[in-house]
Amino acid sequence: MNIHPETGKDGESYNQGRGYEQLKQFVESELEVKCLVASPEGCSEKEVEFMDKMKAKGVEDIEKQHTRLQGMAGKSMTPDLKKWLFQRINILAQLKDQ
Repeated sequence: MNIHPETGKDGESYNQGRGYEQLKQFVESELEVKCLVASPEGCSEKEVEFMDKMKAKGVEDIEKQHTRLQGMAGKSMTPDLKKWLFQRINILAQLKDQ
């Protein structure tokens, strides 16, 4: 069993919706294995292109884009757009941590 250093063996309580779409969104945004900047073999071509584009920009631009996209996360959009939004947020968060 893996124990997370911040949440312990019990993890965090899930306090969100119980409908299919809410559970699916939670899994995709919180649990799904994501594209890793340090090891992009598992990334789509679209993710790699975005990663390369953002790497060429400065830290300030990366932070601005991250903040902008996080502000969009709660808005209504198609599932495909929402997935792409979270993929970009994931990449930008990793770039910020580098």
